[in-house]
Amino acid sequence: MSINSAISAAMSGLTAQSRAIHVISANVANSMTEGYATRRLNVASSVVGGGVRVVDVERQTDPILDGLLRQSGGATAGSDTQLDFWNRIEQAIGLPGDPHGLTGKVATLENALVSAAARPDLDHRLSAVADAGNDLAGHLNALEKQVQSQRQGADAAIGADVDALNLGLERIAVLNRNIVRLQAQGHQALGLADERQKLIASLSEIVPIREFQHPDGRIALYSEGGHLLLDTRPAELSFATSPAMDASMALEDGTLSGLRVNGQALSTAQTGPLAGGRLAANFAIRDVDAPSAQTALDRIARSLVERFQDPATDPTTAPGQPGLFTDFGLALDPAQIDGLAGRLALSDTVLPEAGGDLWKLRTGLGAAVPGAVGDDRQLQRWVEALQRPLPGETGSATRSFADNVGQTISGISQARHATEERATHAQAYHAELQHQALSMGVDVDSEMQRLLQVEKAHAANARLLQVADDLMRQILEI
Repeated sequence: MSINSAISAAMSGLTAQSRAIHVISANVANSMTEGYATRRLNVASSVVGGGVRVVDVERQTDPILDGLLRQSGGATAGSDTQLDFWNRIEQAIGLPGDPHGLTGKVATLENALVSAAARPDLDHRLSAVADAGNDLAGHLNALEKQVQSQRQGADAAIGADVDALNLGLERIAVLNRNIVRLQAQGHQALGLADERQKLIASLSEIVPIREFQHPDGRIALYSEGGHLLLDTRPAELSFATSPAMDASMALEDGTLSGLRVNGQALSTAQTGPLAGGRLAANFAIRDVDAPSAQTALDRIARSLVERFQDPATDPTTAPGQPGLFTDFGLALDPAQIDGLAGRLALSDTVLPEAGGDLWKLRTGLGAAVPGAVGDDRQLQRWVEALQRPLPGETGSATRSFADNVGQTISGISQARHATEERATHAQAYHAELQHQALSMGVDVDSEMQRLLQVEKAHAANARLLQVADDLMRQILEI
């Protein structure tokens, strides 16, 4: 090797080691930066002049693990969203035995009726019946508002997520263009690639995303269901939030907005093309979960109205007339059941503050005169109305009203439990994948070891230059 070749090789080595030090320092400095991928310097032998040359700086990633992380992140966000809904509904209804819950309100009404039947002459016991009936109706009213509030919240969350998706896809499209431009000019765009991956990870909580890498550095994005979200241009999602919500509103009849992508209607079912994340979970809450909870509450309200509207329960009222519990003061209309829990009300005929009379609890709603104060027959019929075995829904077993309420609450608890199991599994799976991803991140100890090796190589190249310099001096002194 000539002296010139030795100097050239040493200089190329110093250049490569300086670049390696820069890469290592960047790795250590960004070891806790979200979305940062470990850099590795790739070098190769130089054909001209010997030594080494820097090929490029590579981002160390695992595309398969990244894809699994996005999928599990979306599943976790979706299941957590649905679990939060069922937890709120279950807490609002109250667990069996809770005196402030629905079963507690039913028990209070039944106990008040039994107590009043034992002493029908005592007005304060009749007043306790009216208070308990009002309390039960008010609790069902509040539950209906809670369900519709949750639907409204899900609808608003859908709108926010659609806006976030549109903005995120546009930003990724801009990054795509910048990365392609830089790479076409011979530059690397590692920082832009980090930012792009961070954006994809955040959007995957809304809709789990798969990516396809183009040779020019651009990526195309697809949902897990295979729907194209971004290629040369980002897809445009549209959704109209609802300013109000009630039990009669539904996606099927057009009173609630569906989702459109590039102007085309797209299925929002949990098995649809955009399934798997928070967006599909909020559609499920708005269009499936909340309506099923509303149906359960309306079924309870209907049973209560029908039991007390039955002519056998109160012979003083004509068939088809309102009973003790009403649909906002009216008799039950089987064609208008949606939202009945929110309209349930105790009859004004027994409420003194509404111009009614407490003694009608003792004599019947249609009675013209108070009758004998010791007559407990009508109060006993009220008690029997609650205890009479009737089906909670068509085809179900016959139970007392309290048992039907308990069965409904059990169904809601089962839905919450099933969602909780899915959420727990999704969280555990996502946590394990995150642990594996962290193990592929920047290992500061390993980077320090590499730095020591670089320093030794740097010293060796510097020593070679010094030797070459000494040889040149000796040659010049001859």
